[in-house]
Amino acid sequence: MLVTDFAAPGTFVLRRLTDARVRQYWDPHHLVAAQIARDARPPQPVQNCCERSGTLWDLAAVYRRGAVWTERMPPATVFDGPVLDVTDQISRSIR
Repeated sequence: MLVTDFAAPGTFVLRRLTDARVRQYWDPHHLVAAQIARDARPPQPVQNCCERSGTLWDLAAVYRRGAVWTERMPPATVFDGPVLDVTDQISRSIR
């Protein structure tokens, strides 16, 4: 989270990821971030970054084809960031 993260991302930021499968969330109350953190478990990789004051931020999570969120989110196959630094890893996993 940056001091400039006081509003939802604009079009310039959102168009960086153009794959139709991508979902980007503006989570001002950190509800999705908290759920992702609570549901993290093996075999999901442990992230190398992106936690500040107990809140996940700027993190990419890629799930297997057909994964369904139920009471708990399924383990991700990619779970790291900052997003800009893991774009190659994301690309490899969705090919």
